[in-house]
Amino acid sequence: MTASRLSTPVESSQIASRIARIAAQLFATLGYDATSVRNIVEAAEVTKPTLYYHFQSKEGLAHALLTLPMQRLVAELKGILDGPDDAATKLARLLDAEFAFCRDDPDRARFVYALFFGPQGTALLGEVKQYGAALTELIERAVRGLTAAGLIAPERSDACTAAVRGLVTIYTMDFLYRDIELDDGLARRLVTDLVEGFGGRGALPPALERK
Repeated sequence: MTASRLSTPVESSQIASRIARIAAQLFATLGYDATSVRNIVEAAEVTKPTLYYHFQSKEGLAHALLTLPMQRLVAELKGILDGPDDAATKLARLLDAEFAFCRDDPDRARFVYALFFGPQGTALLGEVKQYGAALTELIERAVRGLTAAGLIAPERSDACTAAVRGLVTIYTMDFLYRDIELDDGLARRLVTDLVEGFGGRGALPPALERK
C-alpha cells in the first residue's frame, strides 16, 4: 500500500513538512553530506519509503529546502527592484523579504547558513554560492538605486553595499541563533540609518522618515 493510501492529503502534507523540518535541522547541525537518509527517517519517525514517496531522495529533500525557496526569494527581490517604489522603499522591502525568509522557516534558514559557512567540500556548495552571488548582486543594485536618487554619496556606494550585506547577516544570525526578534520596523530603521550615515544629499520619502 502506498503512502498516499495510508493518509489523507492533510496528513500527507503534515508528514512531508515534518520530514523537511527534521532534515533541515540535521543538515544544519551535522552537515548535509554527513546526514544520512537513515538519520532523517529515524529522527522524523517515518520509514524510508515514506521519505522516498514525498521527496524521492536526500537530494530531493535538499531541492525542496534550498533550491525552490531560494529561487522564489530571488524572484521576489527582483520583482521589488523592478517595481514602482522609490529607491529607499525598495531597499527596505528587499531587507524585509530577506528577514521574512528567515522568520517563515528558521530551520531552513539555518540549513542555508550552515552551507554558506560550513565545510567547503559539500556537494551543494556550488548551488549555494550561485544564490549567494545573486543576492549580493540584488543588494548592489538596490544601493545603486540609492546613489542614483542622490541618497547615498557615489564614493561611498561600495561601503554602503558592504554595510547592507553585513547588517542582513548579523540580524538574521542573531534571530536564528540568539532568539533576537526581527521586528516589522527593522528594515525601515536600517535604511534610514544607512541613508543618514552614508552622506545622502536627498530627502527620504515620508514612509521612511524617522518618527
